[in-house]
Amino acid sequence: MLRVAFACCFGLLTGLLPVTGLSAQPMPQAAAQLAARISFLVPHRTIASLDLVNLSALPPAEWSSFRSLLNAEFRKAGLAVTAPSSPDPRVRVTLADSAQGLLLVAEVGAGDNRQIAMLRWTPPALAEDKPRFTITKKLLWTQPEPILDVLLLNSGTQMLVLGANKIAIYNLSGSNWMPGAIQSLVLPRPIPRDPCGRLEPASDGFRAYLPGASCTGSMQPDLRVTCAPGNEAWTYGTATDTQVRWVTDRNVLESDAVKGPFYTAANGVYAMADDHVTGPDAWGSDIASVDSACGAAVIATSTATDRDSVRAYQNTAPASDALPLSGPATALWPAETSGQATLVVHNLQTGVYEAYRLGLACAQ
Repeated sequence: MLRVAFACCFGLLTGLLPVTGLSAQPMPQAAAQLAARISFLVPHRTIASLDLVNLSALPPAEWSSFRSLLNAEFRKAGLAVTAPSSPDPRVRVTLADSAQGLLLVAEVGAGDNRQIAMLRWTPPALAEDKPRFTITKKLLWTQPEPILDVLLLNSGTQMLVLGANKIAIYNLSGSNWMPGAIQSLVLPRPIPRDPCGRLEPASDGFRAYLPGASCTGSMQPDLRVTCAPGNEAWTYGTATDTQVRWVTDRNVLESDAVKGPFYTAANGVYAMADDHVTGPDAWGSDIASVDSACGAAVIATSTATDRDSVRAYQNTAPASDALPLSGPATALWPAETSGQATLVVHNLQTGVYEAYRLGLACAQ
């Protein structure tokens, strides 16, 4: 919706300059051309308020470099800019994805007067590197309450949904999930404010792990769950022997193999609780390793845009286009099935929590 509103807004504005197409244009050249167009719309020797927004999949490091180049070009043109503030004129530069590549849109305004300068830009790296993967996304379940994890059992015909204070079972009928039994969780202590939890299959049923409590569950003859205090360890992911456990009263994990608490892990990469990710700066705190016919990759939430998204990486390099999400990701776990991951998103428009299954397909 943000990108639609963005496009409609600029379609209604007057003073639109022609959009020119560029092929594999170096970053300094793009910055120089955009600065020239903005300077044309701003009176000479004026101090302008500058606001820059990145809505594209361009990595933060490259966006930072572009900002620096643009400011340097402004100085060459005799245009002084400051951080966003109240004085006019205001200059707002937005970078967004388009069907032809990246699109730079500069809105220059003073009072009620608004003028627009636009520039298509295809960085050389984006022109040469083609995505290797396409992220597939299948909606499993939605509900108003938080979803901590989802587990598919019996060849995908049964689904367990872990909430903050209950576990529910659903049975597949055709293409729809029909409600089965619901079991409340009797926990020895309240879980953290931002609840997290993990479901794992077991030979006699399933296990549920929450900060401060470990639960044993069975579905035959009826759904039964028994929880006890303490943080039992489980094996993180199908491709690792790492044993992890929750930290009581916190929504972070710990392991004897890792120094310090962390949120998630994938292929030896950890999203640490101190907001440090031992991977690209664009990665968020949720990561999961996924195998595919085209090779293994890491799916990570992204902080590279103003809208939450997920993206596949190989050797820390982007290997897919960014997949926009309807809101912040609240969980990203390796699935019980190899080659899949479970993603939970809090849809900011509807307010509900959405559980998805993610996979990787070979890009055409």
